[in-house]
Amino acid sequence: MWHKKITGVSVFAVVFLAAVVLSGCGKKAENTNISKGMELLEEYDYQAALESFEAAIVYNEDSQLLYRGEGLAYMGLGDYEGAKEAFLKSLTYAGGGLTALEYDTNYYLAAAHVKLGEYDAAEEIYTAIIGLKKKAVDAYYLRACVFLKENKYEAAIADFEKAFSLEPDNLELVIDAYAEMQAAGYTDEGKVYLSELMENKDKSLKDSEKGMIYYYLEDYDNARIYLDSAVNGDSAETSLVLGKTYEKLGDMNYAAVVYQTYLDANAPDAAIYNSLGICLMKQEKYSEALEAFEAGVALGNTGYLQELKYNLIVANEKLGNFASAKTMINDYISAYPDDANAKREADFLSTR
Repeated sequence: MWHKKITGVSVFAVVFLAAVVLSGCGKKAENTNISKGMELLEEYDYQAALESFEAAIVYNEDSQLLYRGEGLAYMGLGDYEGAKEAFLKSLTYAGGGLTALEYDTNYYLAAAHVKLGEYDAAEEIYTAIIGLKKKAVDAYYLRACVFLKENKYEAAIADFEKAFSLEPDNLELVIDAYAEMQAAGYTDEGKVYLSELMENKDKSLKDSEKGMIYYYLEDYDNARIYLDSAVNGDSAETSLVLGKTYEKLGDMNYAAVVYQTYLDANAPDAAIYNSLGICLMKQEKYSEALEAFEAGVALGNTGYLQELKYNLIVANEKLGNFASAKTMINDYISAYPDDANAKREADFLSTR
């Protein structure tokens, strides 16, 4: 959303120049392996996707697309250095003008820089995008997030407010900004924006939206009132927040009912299974929690697979299934080597 920094010139500008120079490079008509790789990315099967993109190199498929896909696969695998290099390769094969694809790849390049702690490089990319697209909401928002990591609070607030002004009705944008401010230690400041949104948009907000704002404002009683009236049993997002609201209010039993009610009436959902399992763990209902985590893992490659697998290990450990937990933690660390919590869990299990 990621080379060496060249003094006085942003990486984005350098990539743009490279694109002009290489504008004569033609596109390949057949990209069978790239297409397969992108399908595998959608299934969160990053290793298999990477193999498809490597095959695309052998078959001389579209270099810009295959290296972009390779970068996405590396991101999924947590190899951010590999992702950065792949995205940079992709950009060197760009055509003669900046297309949506080049902008998208630059966003991912900046994200890899962020993951590597290379905040200056990420900031340069977002600044370059803003220089070319004055209404790039995502660039303002993401640069603000980088500013927070660099302890540049005033600059971050200016960018967040610019993003809000460009999309004044985007509730999700304000909530996401609040979450970033909270993570950076500016919880009270972030709540100001949520409160202002509530005051300014009160009559136009749906009950579900009001409930979510109240949840993030930590007014759980009002959150429950509005979310209860909004939940119709078919919204995973609303059910998740309502369940978490009941957890915050200390009613774990009803929180579990909210999650289970959604699962009983809808297609299986990995996020709901994960939240149900965590809720049951808090009640020390470890066998039931294990079943919820297993059901979530059984859905295959989803955005929650890593968290589900880790929680499944913890549930087995709590049940005293140490042999299973040890096997699982070893497999987990092989798949997710950067997880510090998993390494601590492995150290604990080694004594059991």
